[in-house]
Amino acid sequence: MSTPSYIDERLSSALKCWHIAPGSKPGTVALTGRQYFADGDGVTVLIRVSGDDALASDGGKTAARLSDAGVDVWGTTRAAAAWTELLAAFNLREVDGRIVGRRPVKQAEQLASDIASAMLTADGLRWMVAPERESALIRQLYDFLDAAHMHYTKRPTIRLPRGSQVRPTAKVDTPARPVIVQTVGGTEAGIEHALSLVQRIGRADYDFNQRLVILKGAPEDWPADHLDVLADHSPVGFSAQMDQVQNFLTEDTELPRPLALGG
Repeated sequence: MSTPSYIDERLSSALKCWHIAPGSKPGTVALTGRQYFADGDGVTVLIRVSGDDALASDGGKTAARLSDAGVDVWGTTRAAAAWTELLAAFNLREVDGRIVGRRPVKQAEQLASDIASAMLTADGLRWMVAPERESALIRQLYDFLDAAHMHYTKRPTIRLPRGSQVRPTAKVDTPARPVIVQTVGGTEAGIEHALSLVQRIGRADYDFNQRLVILKGAPEDWPADHLDVLADHSPVGFSAQMDQVQNFLTEDTELPRPLALGG
């Protein structure tokens, strides 16, 4: 039987147990027919050849399913930690919300199987991990917005240009512009997540003054180098200085850089 024109012959010979169809992008094929999510939705693995390697991904489907179920895999929740650990266990990684992997073409069958298994395992996080309760800092932000009579959305879904999603703490609709807000408690991991989020939000055409990271406490409570990097990508406010945050939101007043505040 001849190999269809849309598939690399090396992939065709390596993938014996999948239904193969053209993918949405040139050179990419969609593998289906072997595994299913608990709700009956089929598992699809996208794969293509690059040089002597096979590149595969879930197309962002797993993260989207988890997001729809209210599970945050990019914050500091137990679900996020489990997400990172399971991808490492399958020797895979996450890029812009997609589970991805790269192996030699002769290992394409195992790569596709690992992607599919990771998708099914990660999907189980909706049952295995309870949603994280709102932290004291998040409750402080919501109470502050309520008291200021600002219209806002809790945990909005922001779609990025390539189709993946992020779910920040809030989206505040100020008179002048919408502002995406991410709160960070007392961990450096949280500040790294916030940095990643505001960088990705920038790709979704949210200008610098439409991003805001609120850190717990005051500037002196945080490492100076972390603050400096974060301030390059977003205005930074502090829970101990919410008057400045209010001026930023209501009057578009520029927030001082944290290092200037903290000394």
